[in-house]
Amino acid sequence: MSYLVLARKYRPQTFAEVVGQEHVTRTLANAFAQARVHHAFLFCGPRGVGKTTLARILGRALNCEKGPTAEPCGVCQPCTTIAGGNAVDYIEMDGASNRGIDSIRDLTEAVRYQPAALRKKVYVIDEVHMLTTEAFNALLKTLEEPPPHVTFVLATTEPHKVPVTILSRCQRYDFKLVPGTRLTGHLAGIFQREGIQVEAGALEVLVRESGGSVRDALSLSDQVISYVGAQAIGEAQVAEVLGVADRALTRTLVEAVAGGDAAAALDAVEAAVGRGLDETQLTRALTRALHDIAVAQAGQNAPGTSDGERAELQRLARAIEPSRVRLMCDRMLRACIDLAESPEPRIVLDLALIDLAATEPLPPISRLLDRLADLERRLGSGAAAPPAPPARSPTPRPRGPEPAPRASAAPAPAAAPAAPPAAVPVLPTTSALGGDPLAMWEGVIAGLEEARELSLVSIYQHARILGWTDAAIEVGFAPGMSGEMASEPDKVAAMRVFLGQKLGRQVGFSVKIIDQPGDAPSARSIIEAADDRRREEATRRQDEAREHPLTKVVLDTFGASIKEIKTDV
Repeated sequence: MSYLVLARKYRPQTFAEVVGQEHVTRTLANAFAQARVHHAFLFCGPRGVGKTTLARILGRALNCEKGPTAEPCGVCQPCTTIAGGNAVDYIEMDGASNRGIDSIRDLTEAVRYQPAALRKKVYVIDEVHMLTTEAFNALLKTLEEPPPHVTFVLATTEPHKVPVTILSRCQRYDFKLVPGTRLTGHLAGIFQREGIQVEAGALEVLVRESGGSVRDALSLSDQVISYVGAQAIGEAQVAEVLGVADRALTRTLVEAVAGGDAAAALDAVEAAVGRGLDETQLTRALTRALHDIAVAQAGQNAPGTSDGERAELQRLARAIEPSRVRLMCDRMLRACIDLAESPEPRIVLDLALIDLAATEPLPPISRLLDRLADLERRLGSGAAAPPAPPARSPTPRPRGPEPAPRASAAPAPAAAPAAPPAAVPVLPTTSALGGDPLAMWEGVIAGLEEARELSLVSIYQHARILGWTDAAIEVGFAPGMSGEMASEPDKVAAMRVFLGQKLGRQVGFSVKIIDQPGDAPSARSIIEAADDRRREEATRRQDEAREHPLTKVVLDTFGASIKEIKTDV
């Protein structure tokens, strides 16, 4: 006797046995109870979640000798022939193999005839999105007004490829991936009925690798059973036969990189690769683990996780700084992308783990804002700034004997007291610069560059100076991303503190969005001024090249003309 795979052996036979699709089965059961069964259905959703299975149950419910009923008996001839796949009036078609207009024309011709053995003819077109445009058009009229003895069930994994003219003629049911807890319980029941012992961790790995698909989970279970034989199934055995990382390995990697121990992480990878695990699988497993920890820190449960996994994730979520988890997850996502393009995946993974181990948590923005506000209050109250480090005096040179004082020399004037060194270089006032605020602003941007405040430089170098007095500075931005970023309270506060240090006095600072060009007709930004200077310099050099005596000699000698003059500005 041939072996029957688990996916077929434990295929649901009633609406109640379908796992994780209660929103569909309840609606269909109520439709049968109220005698309001539609003539055309569209079942759409991921692979392996019960679309074709539910189509067969629907066909049995329509043709059961005790029906139509939402609970087919399963023993009458219509039920057994449909379940066995040999009912003459229950037709399953593959949309990929019968996608042309000729196949659909044959179907529309056949629906006119009465069923040979059953109460209703049921046509199931799987992967219906593969039909051609002409085939869809040929199906429209029949699908909208079929004979009373015909029911259509269309199934697809890509409903967005089905024309809206078809969608409007069907009752649409969207199938979902089965939640991890439901799928774990379903697999546990099947293993119990098969008389096979399985660890909870092994079930969790099977559920995680199935991605919420019942059929995939049962196919993987068949593979693991063949590998293990009569023994109990453990988590390590499932991870080994499927070539994936188990929870112990991912936990070791997460704890190693979170603790800054790159050597331990690399040792774990070396051992895993020695057992045959793929670097890509390891990278994805670590990325998924970091994602699950971040989700746990947000107060939610990651999809597809069991109770045991959630407890472990909660422990790691409490042990690692949230900002560091996000940085590590971002780094591993970039590693996943790099792996697809690199001929040396091991190098990509090792370098990513070393980076993760060296990652430092970022301070919260609220803490930075508090520090800026505290510094602003200290400057506003006149509190002394932290003393600057003392300047190193140059090494004194050896001197010879001092000359004798001259008799006629006048007494030396008293030395003026030395001015204390300024902690921050102070810019002159606008009057000292000839009333040129743009030149003043260039000095501010230069100071930001020296202080390594590059994020502020990238924003405020596009500012246009709308007003500059000894008490306040106003800058303008055109509507857009730069203006929105420049107007953020933390950016404005940071600039106000920096300007107070740079100008040597407290000064107001504000940002205005220039909605109309007339609001600032003469204001230019540093970038625009630099572009103007480059254009002026290029024009000057081009004029010099045209007027150069050698250029005129060449033009006169060869009767040539200048087409273009290129400069290096």
